[in-house]
Amino acid sequence: MRTLRRFVRIPLLFVHVVVGVVVILAATGWDRLRRRSLHQGLARRMQVFWCWSICRLLGVRIHVHGVPAVDPPALFVSNHLSWLDILVISTQWPVSFLSKSEVRAWPGIGAVATALGTLYIERGARNASGQANAVMAQRLSEGYRVIFFPEGTTSGGSELLPFRPRLYQAALDAGAPVQPLALCYLNRDGALSDAAPFVNNDPLLRHVIRLAGEPRTDCRINVCSAIDVEGRRRSELSALSRAAMANALGLQDAAGTGNGRASREARAEAPESATEAR
Repeated sequence: MRTLRRFVRIPLLFVHVVVGVVVILAATGWDRLRRRSLHQGLARRMQVFWCWSICRLLGVRIHVHGVPAVDPPALFVSNHLSWLDILVISTQWPVSFLSKSEVRAWPGIGAVATALGTLYIERGARNASGQANAVMAQRLSEGYRVIFFPEGTTSGGSELLPFRPRLYQAALDAGAPVQPLALCYLNRDGALSDAAPFVNNDPLLRHVIRLAGEPRTDCRINVCSAIDVEGRRRSELSALSRAAMANALGLQDAAGTGNGRASREARAEAPESATEAR
């Protein structure tokens, strides 16, 4: 069955991605002609459908738990497991992602990311974090949501990697609250998915092929309470958001002090009131 799923899903996925790139770029052009603001026009609606349908083609179902997300402007922060994170978050909220500058040059995808408001960080450049903070704070001050992944890389989902607090400065500069999100991916048995995390320098195509063979993957987005930035330092914001994520995921390092392992039982027993998104 895995081979059959891949045989059906991968060609459909390829066509869908290509067509989606063309449609979203055309929609952003239309929005400019009509002077639509970022995240408010046809391109945003196309983005939601595109991201949602890619997830469905790969057997990924999205569930949202927790409190309602704060209104913009807000700095969203999330643990990072996979390139799927960008898709599942985009189905729920209009946000500007902070991404490595190399993404801008990716054929098709880079143009779409830029058109949809992605911000870039020149990793390795002098004062890269300062420049990133400046563009993030500017976008926040314009009344939008911005998101970055404070771990800086992906993990397997059984722990939180060390957080990098420097980019929290953008929230302080803009006076915007910090909204933590905690993501996890489960297989159909309710255990942590081994297929969804994109780790260990796994080639993207190999990862897509592996994921396409899975019968079902559930992505759970836990929305934690927003954190007011007034009177706080970026290190404190980092520690508080890390603790909120760890607590939501059932990790042992809820105080943000160590390399705690995930409690698979806590993840498997989701609240009955959880909603499946779209």
